[in-house]
Amino acid sequence: MPIGVFGCERGDSAPVCAEPTRSDRFPHGVASADPTESSVRVWTRVESSAEREDVRVIVATDEGLCDVIAESSAPALARDDHTVHVELTGLAPSRTYYYAFELGPERSAIGRTRTTGAADRVRLGFTCCASLAHGWLHTYDALAAQELDAVVHLGDYVYEYENGRYGSLRGYEPAHATITLEDYRLRYGQYRREPPLQALHARHPTIVTWDDHEIANNAWRGGSIEHDEAIFGPYEARREAATRAHAEWIPRAGGAEGERFRRFSWGDLAELFVLDTRMERDPPPRDEVEAAAPGRSILGARQREWLFEGLRASTARWKVIASGVQVSPHAEFWNFDAWDGYADERRLLLELLEREGITGVIVVCGDGHKSFADDLARDPLDPAVYDRATGRGAVAVELMTPAASSPNLFGGEARDFEAWVRSASPHTHFVDAESRGYWTLELAEDRALATLSFVEGIERPTGGDERVAAVFEVRLERSGLVRVR
Repeated sequence: MPIGVFGCERGDSAPVCAEPTRSDRFPHGVASADPTESSVRVWTRVESSAEREDVRVIVATDEGLCDVIAESSAPALARDDHTVHVELTGLAPSRTYYYAFELGPERSAIGRTRTTGAADRVRLGFTCCASLAHGWLHTYDALAAQELDAVVHLGDYVYEYENGRYGSLRGYEPAHATITLEDYRLRYGQYRREPPLQALHARHPTIVTWDDHEIANNAWRGGSIEHDEAIFGPYEARREAATRAHAEWIPRAGGAEGERFRRFSWGDLAELFVLDTRMERDPPPRDEVEAAAPGRSILGARQREWLFEGLRASTARWKVIASGVQVSPHAEFWNFDAWDGYADERRLLLELLEREGITGVIVVCGDGHKSFADDLARDPLDPAVYDRATGRGAVAVELMTPAASSPNLFGGEARDFEAWVRSASPHTHFVDAESRGYWTLELAEDRALATLSFVEGIERPTGGDERVAAVFEVRLERSGLVRVR
């Protein structure tokens, strides 16, 4: 798809802060994504039946769009579902900017974005797993209200199911499962009309990876446990349709041809490694023996080398790894769809951190519809290797992000599961298998502060009450978690 690219240098343009006519030409809002020190990508979609419409892009330093530093045009093409992607370059580091799109006298909503750069403090938000059939996206409203440098979406941005297959509070567009390109486009369009999702994208730059439901449940590089080719046709065709729709509707650096695993930096304070734990993974294992077999990979050789080399070379105090699925193991509870199914590669990662003395590593994962706060150790169940009280043996910590709206996986037995985890997993400092919400992570020179917030009333259009469930501290000299609230 064509990408508009233009440098942001102050010109002689007249102020454009007079409010243009609002219309329904931009019904899916605006978004910004993948910030760097000097660039960010901005996005919108035009409602149109034409083959092409040229959209004006405005960038300013103020919310009223009076102090304009750049303006240009970009095409909205029918072949790209009339989505518009523009790479803004020449921006200043650690700065807030505002942007909007115009078509004739009509203007989109105004978006706010922020570049990366050297900082004394960085605040990130984390979310995942938004099933519209199970409720409303109040979690996104709560995140939009936070003061954050960026929001990381860990996947399951959309769900592929047909009506009634998984939840029934709200219906989907289309009503059947998403298979074709047009199906996936309609589903993304439905999601992007949700006011809380528009508010989140308009308020913060987002960094999005994907999990399985962007294609089909428990997807791997060659298929899905729920893709029956006799019913749905070739998996490759479905994957291609899902991939293209995702590239059209979810902006990221490099566009459709860019890497799904990528890195972001805030000077020497923090680096964020965003993983793709779906598209390169080996087939799911059949049992524990196969899950532990040498050579099995959830990352693929190229991504693993990129991650390991990046961790070795990083000079940042904090290394945050965004993984679509959980790394941490739990006694007698194997989740083959997570890193449990690729135990040898998990071993390689944890041994790398231990052997190389790499500190300040925080893994944030999604997918599980649960909240966890775990220490990561080579063998957390062996007292000779790991001690919970002192953090000895912990090489990193992991935070599992609860679902934005998707339901718990245990029904009325959620509390029994939590009690079992607490009794059997000494490295687990917090577990909740029932609530929805999000994490925020505040990174400073001497410590990292992780705050877990739960959002109530997801099943109601007027819900959204929020409460802090837990706060944890991580210090560089002690790799394990310390609960402070």
